[in-house]
Amino acid sequence: MTDLVCDHDRKRTKPMNTQLQIHATPYRQFPLRLTHDLADELDRIAKRTRINKTTISRIAIQKFIAEIERTGADEVLDGVCAV
Repeated sequence: MTDLVCDHDRKRTKPMNTQLQIHATPYRQFPLRLTHDLADELDRIAKRTRINKTTISRIAIQKFIAEIERTGADEVLDGVCAV
């Protein structure tokens, strides 16, 4: 499996287990407001994995959308809201 995280997104690359579609096209920006705890966790993960926070967020959103499309929005959102 190939590594779909670009070299500029990660200082040291290694193969990922999940296939994600990250394209080299211009991105659109939008504000994303996080709680302090979630922002701190994102900072820790970014430092540990050496993947920037934008890429981690993009991967998480892609996986979440894929899960909604695969299982249906009601089931996924019920599970997320129960957390």
